Amino acid sequence: VTLRDVSLSSDFISGFCGETEEDHQQTLDLLRSVKFDHAFMFAYSLREKTYAHRHLVDDVLEVDKQRRLREVIDTFHSVAHEKNQKEIGSIQVVLVEKESKKSKEEWAGRTDSNKRVVFPSGIYPSFCNSPEKNKSISIGDWVAVKIESASAVGLRGTPICWLPSLVNQFN
Repeated sequence: VTLRDVSLSSDFISGFCGETEEDHQQTLDLLRSVKFDHAFMFAYSLREKTYAHRHLVDDVLEVDKQRRLREVIDTFHSVAHEKNQKEIGSIQVVLVEKESKKSKEEWAGRTDSNKRVVFPSGIYPSFCNSPEKNKSISIGDWVAVKIESASAVGLRGTPICWLPSLVNQFN
């Protein structure tokens, strides 16, 4: 089954009690077939006052937990990079969240599928296809961004124009 325009996220715990090598390989197969957009990945660690602490045996060696976690992370990043490459050339509507961590000359925001996008700050035309006044982009603005490059963890692009927020119409 293929679902278009759906963004999926999940948590993955490597080395949970009783996890076999076959279980781990099935997790890697799942990552490859589902192609999650986001994943939170951890090695299992025993937590007091949990069902696992009271009833299960932490029987996976720490070295195996860490190796399996590395394989899960590497597989996720490989699939996410491949998936994000398909966004190159597309125009995404991005909500501006903050200055980029790496440069005060760039903004960081999120698409409607929660993908991180970094793009140059500056003054851009208002409303796509409109010669109206230019606007300096700020936090909370919606911006149409043409995606020019991609990695496993995000997208980079150039703003085409800023878009008015519909939220103000409801105040």
